[in-house]
Amino acid sequence: MKRLSAKPVHFALILMYLSLSIGCTTGAVNVRIHCDEPTVPISPVLYGIFFEDINFAADGGLYAEMVQNRSFEYYPLPGNRLSEQYHPLYAWEKVERSGARVSIALDRLNPLNRNNPFYLTVRVDESGNGGGVRNTGFDGMAIDAGESYDVSLYARRSGRGQASITAALELEDGTVCGSARFDGIGSDWQKFEGVITPDKTANNAHLVLTTADRGTLHLDMVSLFPQKTFKGRKNGMRADLAQALADLQPKFFRFPGGCIAHGSGLMNAYMWKDSVGDVAQRRGNWNRWGYHQTYGLGYYEYFQLCEDIGAAALPVLPVGVSCGFNEPYQCVPMDELGPWIDDCIDLIEFANGPVDSEWGKVRAEMGHPKPFGLEYICLGNEEHDRPEFHERFPHFVRAVRKAYPDIKIIGTSGLGPEIPLYPLMDELNVYSSDEHYYMSPDWFIANQNRFDNFDRSKPKIFVGEYASHSHGNTLYDAVAEAAFLTGVERNGDIVDMTCYAPLFAHVDHTQWGAADLIWFDKRTTVKTPNYYVQQLFSRNAGDVYLENTVSKPADAAQPTIAGGVGIAAWDTAIELETAAVNGTALGFANWKAQAGSFQTKAGHYVQTETNKQPAISFAPGQYDGETVTYTVRAKRTAGAEGFMLVFGATDTDSYYWWNIGGWRNTQHALERVAGGQKSVLVEKRGSIRNNQWYTAKVELSPGRIRCYLDNELIHDYEVAAPSISVASTLDKNAGEVIVKLVNPTDKDIDATIQLDGVSRVNSTAQLMLIAGKRGAKNSVQSPDTVKTETSRLTVGKQFDYTLPAMSVQFIRVKVK
Repeated sequence: MKRLSAKPVHFALILMYLSLSIGCTTGAVNVRIHCDEPTVPISPVLYGIFFEDINFAADGGLYAEMVQNRSFEYYPLPGNRLSEQYHPLYAWEKVERSGARVSIALDRLNPLNRNNPFYLTVRVDESGNGGGVRNTGFDGMAIDAGESYDVSLYARRSGRGQASITAALELEDGTVCGSARFDGIGSDWQKFEGVITPDKTANNAHLVLTTADRGTLHLDMVSLFPQKTFKGRKNGMRADLAQALADLQPKFFRFPGGCIAHGSGLMNAYMWKDSVGDVAQRRGNWNRWGYHQTYGLGYYEYFQLCEDIGAAALPVLPVGVSCGFNEPYQCVPMDELGPWIDDCIDLIEFANGPVDSEWGKVRAEMGHPKPFGLEYICLGNEEHDRPEFHERFPHFVRAVRKAYPDIKIIGTSGLGPEIPLYPLMDELNVYSSDEHYYMSPDWFIANQNRFDNFDRSKPKIFVGEYASHSHGNTLYDAVAEAAFLTGVERNGDIVDMTCYAPLFAHVDHTQWGAADLIWFDKRTTVKTPNYYVQQLFSRNAGDVYLENTVSKPADAAQPTIAGGVGIAAWDTAIELETAAVNGTALGFANWKAQAGSFQTKAGHYVQTETNKQPAISFAPGQYDGETVTYTVRAKRTAGAEGFMLVFGATDTDSYYWWNIGGWRNTQHALERVAGGQKSVLVEKRGSIRNNQWYTAKVELSPGRIRCYLDNELIHDYEVAAPSISVASTLDKNAGEVIVKLVNPTDKDIDATIQLDGVSRVNSTAQLMLIAGKRGAKNSVQSPDTVKTETSRLTVGKQFDYTLPAMSVQFIRVKVK
């Protein structure tokens, strides 16, 4: 996952992108599918899923455990403000009924095991009508009448004699819905197991543990699991959430991260060996998102889930460096790198080794003697392009290749669409390289040709994390992603895998809720418009890509950008010496500052505040000519970033700007602000110096924005008129051509579709359509606002079809 908190300007990527202020014509288009001209095979593992434990995706989400903080290991993570609320008794409360007197405390004198050092001591001075503790779960427990729930706990008693515990599911008013009793609790730790079948349905039940015996009890690993898990697995997955994954028909499953692989530092990086074996023996961990992971959902369960949904496993392992956003940046010393490399080798043995090998034996003892058949291993995730990474990473590649030459190594291309580490991956000849981008909808539409000119002799591409960000999972975001995927399929010879991210988000517990594929609460699964787009592509990939041509109307106009100009800065003081449009100087007397401290000094225009986001001022006048050149001479005088040339301003909340030295003076970017919401169109690494004059120029012409810094071309951005995107593939087994059409505009588009090179076409075809309003979303209250609708369509070798506004449609035509 991208780490936005360290780069404030990147919050622009998660906000709504509104339509461009451009003119366009949406007449009829002609689409020709050359069915006799297959070009490249579609990767059999092109569409998969990526799981990271963010937004309570595991505990409280996919992992079906209903007790929160079951082993009393919660504590606040130093320096992580997200974790400040947590403590060892989080989600636990004492219970005193009818004269009972109870005290509870945390202890570690005689733990269950070294990996699980804390446990709960319950002292009952007066038993009354029952004293003990209750667990509130993850904001309450959703239970169903007639369903069965496995309850278990470890317990022992101080002193002589034995004690009993009653485990009950209770409503908030104390009504008991069902219970189980555990007798014979003695002085040694012992596991007790039972089943509770409630007679009521509720959303906010609690698990209550009480005793009628005076004395001191010690409790650990208190668990409540629905028996109805996905595939009926013990220690398994929440059935509805896992079924949503299975319904995508993913061909691979990337796990467990993401930046949680790095952890918040080397001390809490995700070490897979902590996540296997008996769940009571697993050592939990804090993740980068500020909450505790029990590791009940561990590597064994990940591999098992892959089997259950028919997906290849793609485990991600850390490579001895911390997340690039960590301050200070941490690296394992070179002479201590061995154990980290060994973990990679041992993981492959855990997955594929024989039962008499060290780690194959662990897998077999957990219930899976047959090897999992691991084919891929992902080394690293989103590392920054730093010398320390360059030094360490090759050691991992060489070791894996030597021990397991058949394993396909997936490397990392680094942070952002510029893929800075791809040359290193090429040098090491990895199988494929993982690239990530969280960008605006228009970026995805504009970059559907991204892979057309990639060098086919270099490693394959794995688009391991991507999502369109406007205002969170709108239909427009999903349609933009669909347009991008048409280009992915066209380049199926080099793009081997893709997966959306993030996968899950709890509606009440999000750390990064910009755009998640599946939202959920205790009962409801919400499939977003993005989900339905992913499902369409995954289920209808086809075997080979068919060449197609799209002819647009002859009178289609190139878009032009009209509006005013201005200047802006972000956390930075700047000075503007001159500004001109088409060679005509703009005086500063009548500029209108919207934010920041702008004033004229000695003929220069100066902004002095270094804490405005942004400071911005607009020049008078509007420019609507086909060609406009806006030039300024400016410098940064103080602060963290550079300056922005504002242009195409239609009002104070809608404009473009060229951001020079943004992201803490690390890159330049062309951005669009619409209705106050920002999105990145294109970005490039770069910086500027303090108190140095720069001449910056933006040239606008029909369909193009060019940006120059001291006469060097930095960006050459095509502003394409909105039009349809097309992909076409052949499903050999079904004998069907799959025509994939995307309309990212707000108007219906008439199309004539021609199937060349076929001798016969069935008269009807299957139509799968996703359509609606641009900003439409699904929610817990309205989960089906946008979904795939399936119908039959009359077709022939040539047929007419109208693409609804803001739509994705797949037409499966049986041909010969």
